[in-house]
Amino acid sequence: MTTTAFQTIIDYAESISINKRGVVSQTISRDQTVRSTSRGGQVWRFDVKIADGIAWQTLRGSIEALENADRHTSGNISLNTSGTEWFMNYQGDSVSTTGFAGNVIQGNTSLTLTASPTTSSGYKFKAGDLIQLGGEKVYTVVSDVAFNSNSVTLNRPVIESTGAYSLTVGPDCVFKVICTNFPNWTIFARDQVSWDGAFTFHEDLT
Repeated sequence: MTTTAFQTIIDYAESISINKRGVVSQTISRDQTVRSTSRGGQVWRFDVKIADGIAWQTLRGSIEALENADRHTSGNISLNTSGTEWFMNYQGDSVSTTGFAGNVIQGNTSLTLTASPTTSSGYKFKAGDLIQLGGEKVYTVVSDVAFNSNSVTLNRPVIESTGAYSLTVGPDCVFKVICTNFPNWTIFARDQVSWDGAFTFHEDLT
């Protein structure tokens, strides 16, 4: 079962903090030499604070759906809320964000484009662009991809099986997440809702 209830939190967000960094182990020796090792674990995490003061009558149904989903149901969220498309907008120069396709090898941190909308100058992708493989996991582009290049470096090893995928690009990407922190809500000033903390969503890799 997958819920759409979590999208309400994104739509009414006052602030969104994103962490997709991997797990790093560090040691510091007595002479202050630092040794670092990456342990992988590059999972998307979203800390989202919903704005206080929204009317109870506006949120009542959404709160019921959120509490029903709670912390045990996967949900889909996207970052294309009206007015905030700039947040994860496509930065390249292709004529469209549809029509991209590519081949991947599981475990590699690169993608080879096999199709892309026509572009004769500029960039197919720029660092920070979002790419989703076949409606599955979401990745970011690590470095700019020139119009005459088909090699795309991704922020983490490919989780999906080796093969060919159609690509979703930019704010249309959808994240499958599980809520791991659900703040309490309070009604104040008769018909307004406040929250005692942020919602936390972790990418669902199952």
